[in-house]
Amino acid sequence: MELPTYNGTCHPGEYVRQMRAFCKLNRVTNEPEILELCILRINSSIYVPKDIYTLDELIKVLMSHPTFNIFKDSCKRKLQVMKYIPEKEGNYTATFLASFRSLCNDAEINDPEEIKNLLFNACSSNEFSRHEFKKSVNGINSVDKIFKAFSDVVFDEIKVIKYGSLITLKHVATGKYLSSCNIKYQSGSRQQMVFASEKSDGNSNALNALWVLNSCSSFQSDKIFYGDDIYLTHKATGNELYLERYHKSPTTGFAEVHCRSDYYYSTLRCNSATKNNKRPYVKTKDLITLKSSDFSSDHSDDNSDNPDNYILCSNNFKFAIGNKVYQEVVGHRGRFNGNDEWQIELVEIQDI
Repeated sequence: MELPTYNGTCHPGEYVRQMRAFCKLNRVTNEPEILELCILRINSSIYVPKDIYTLDELIKVLMSHPTFNIFKDSCKRKLQVMKYIPEKEGNYTATFLASFRSLCNDAEINDPEEIKNLLFNACSSNEFSRHEFKKSVNGINSVDKIFKAFSDVVFDEIKVIKYGSLITLKHVATGKYLSSCNIKYQSGSRQQMVFASEKSDGNSNALNALWVLNSCSSFQSDKIFYGDDIYLTHKATGNELYLERYHKSPTTGFAEVHCRSDYYYSTLRCNSATKNNKRPYVKTKDLITLKSSDFSSDHSDDNSDNPDNYILCSNNFKFAIGNKVYQEVVGHRGRFNGNDEWQIELVEIQDI
């Protein structure tokens, strides 16, 4: 550890604390000797009176010097321009908050509302974090809890599903994953089949279960909110998922679900399958339902063949192609039931 010096670019209390640590490492425990060494290591441009007998008195003298106000103002300016960069862009929340708290201590900012405002400003480029942080710290006056709330919010943001995300959809009732592959139905549309299968890491099943979540509207460009219209592209084949009104599934006779390569896709309305869910946006591990919404649900008729009435689901029914057996994925009309729930999960590229 190097011998500390003081030139007005750190907090006086921190300078004395570092000097105490240095002296302890070098077995200097006598208070007057530590004080003498502290004074000797202060820059000669900073005036220190001779009638100082304790380290606490020295700290007060240094804090009353103009250099300390300059230092505090500099720390405040750093806090005002400080910006949080999400962890997935190469930064770490712990590092950011450690630097932020250190600057608050140096600037002697301990008012909870001022700290809230500074953290809110640090999220100025991220509307999600700003909105959620403001809600989460409403009524909180503990500085520690404010920083914890910030950490929770930015971690939560990482889990939010966005357009263009790579996802899997796990069928809740059977534990199988929505999947497709380069095999076509032998009847019906004879398009690329869609089924539910196990997803074992490192084999073809894992790749078959990957989907890209796309926006159906130019107004939808960032996070997915419940009630948004989406469509799914099968990652491995590049084809779009489609709920077919005119062809029936191989086993149960419900609406066939397949993938197409001719740019036709089913518009799917994403809704929460969790009762009393008050959060507007979709997060990884959420339970959702997907209902075809090619036409406005305001005009749907439960007794018509309107594709708005088709709900993506699976069941325990199986069909065979060649010597392989697949679990059926279909579209059904009517009310939602337990077979309609899917767990959506983000997939990171490095996990593939």
